[in-house]
Amino acid sequence: MLRRTKSKWFARDRPRDPASLASAVAFTSWRLALESIKRMRTAHFSIDADARYFAFLREFLVFLIQIADRLVAPRCDLATRTAFLTALCHRLAGLLGENQADLLGGDAAAIRSAFIDLVNERAEDYATFGFDESGPDFAFARYCAHQLLAEADEADRAWLVDQIISIEAPAAIETLRPLVDNLVATAPGSTIA
Repeated sequence: MLRRTKSKWFARDRPRDPASLASAVAFTSWRLALESIKRMRTAHFSIDADARYFAFLREFLVFLIQIADRLVAPRCDLATRTAFLTALCHRLAGLLGENQADLLGGDAAAIRSAFIDLVNERAEDYATFGFDESGPDFAFARYCAHQLLAEADEADRAWLVDQIISIEAPAAIETLRPLVDNLVATAPGSTIA
């Protein structure tokens, strides 16, 4: 589990725009995705530093974006929510593009663009799932797990859904919820401006 996250602003009296909040959430989301891969490897899932690694990373980042969006939504208007979500997607797309291009080669801009397309495609499906104060409904996490099945090694397929639903999704939400709560609460007016 992630121990340290940026969860408070040092200069509390400065206004926080959606991009600033998105940057902090993106940094933590990236680390959460990498920690999830570490846990999966510790549990003996086969996720080597190859195309499968980045396929897992893409799908889990899409899941985290959807969680962050649902956590932020009640705290702002539609325009601010859109600005936050756009900044979050672009920051994570940049991290993914740089890292994948460095490790596997390829065009970082094309990787970024493909990731944003994937976020938009998956958002339509995630929008049909429930999310309340207790978190996402079962179908929300199950959808993420089933997207990951397509890239899983045959030997991992039997246990992957359970690992995502029982361990990876709750661990991510456990970190993202207080992060968003604290970052928004320490911003002036306790909303995203």
